[in-house]
Amino acid sequence: MITKIDSLLPVINKDNNFNFLRLFFAFSVAIGHSFYSGGLSLPRIIQTISIIFNGHVAVCGFFIISGFLITRSYALSSNIKEYFAKRCRRLLPAYCLVIMLCAVSLALISNLPAREYFTSPGLYKYIIANLLFLNFLHPGLPGVFGANASGSGVNKDIFEINGSLWTIRIEVIFYILIPLIVFAIAKLKTRRRVNAVLAAAYVFGFLYSILWGLIAQNSEIYLLKGIRESSDYVAYFVTGIFCLINLEWIKKYQKYLIVPGMIIVILEYLFTFNTALEFFLPAALGVVIMFVAFNFPSLQSVGKYGDYSYGIYIFHGPLIKVFITFGFYDLNNIVVIFAVIGTVFSISYMSWHFVEKKALKYR
Repeated sequence: MITKIDSLLPVINKDNNFNFLRLFFAFSVAIGHSFYSGGLSLPRIIQTISIIFNGHVAVCGFFIISGFLITRSYALSSNIKEYFAKRCRRLLPAYCLVIMLCAVSLALISNLPAREYFTSPGLYKYIIANLLFLNFLHPGLPGVFGANASGSGVNKDIFEINGSLWTIRIEVIFYILIPLIVFAIAKLKTRRRVNAVLAAAYVFGFLYSILWGLIAQNSEIYLLKGIRESSDYVAYFVTGIFCLINLEWIKKYQKYLIVPGMIIVILEYLFTFNTALEFFLPAALGVVIMFVAFNFPSLQSVGKYGDYSYGIYIFHGPLIKVFITFGFYDLNNIVVIFAVIGTVFSISYMSWHFVEKKALKYR
């Protein structure tokens, strides 16, 4: 163990539903984007069902799970080198694959000739910026999805290749901070002290997010926007750590916590980005996630044949835009959504079995 915090860590066996939760959140983001990116005109009943697939809640849930599992992973690693090696093997192969796959294959739909596309500085700026997790510096490819030859323009959202990759940058920041966080937890020694500091970080993260939101709201300075994005999810990541440290307490009182937790989460689904709800959402969503993760044994078989959630999350964005470019969204709306989900699942299946799984086995 890398630090002496074993007394604060719960015993967690493999009989949990985190695979199900990650898959549900990944599909929520993908289906949510499928509903809205193409401007679909959906029947009222489908619009009602689509509320379930709230991308904001799903991303927040990912960060809570990450705070829980990654903190535990680091604490149980034999050294810091092993920890970062595990993170790199899980994160980088599919991440690099989606960037390079888009860079090469989307030449087929660029409005530039192939020779001009592959010699354009915009292509290599895209590759370098995205491989360095600086997606905001160059989110587009030359002539793809309406971009000009340089891959830049007035409204980057029109031609941004993969709108999901910004969260990976935040994830990497949290990965880097984990050693410092666990070191601090080890120094605090007692659960009460740790909880006090985590509660302070929760409040600080929320207030810090509001502050940076005011500063960066109308700013075109990408660094300010990047800082704001990171600060938005501090409370969620900290909630995951709190749930890890206090898992036995949460399990003990879950029957009292789950009802108010569910109410807040449901209200967030109905009234997304309500400021009052946003303050309580990390704690409420953390309770709901822990309740689902350690109950409902029938869900434990999800993920038995592979962890496709990461692939679904990082591959769906470009795929949806390709479907839009070829006019598929002008066809039957429901058929298009099923086609998108089926295709992205197939890609994720191949990514897991031929890239991600093999990378995890490498030592």
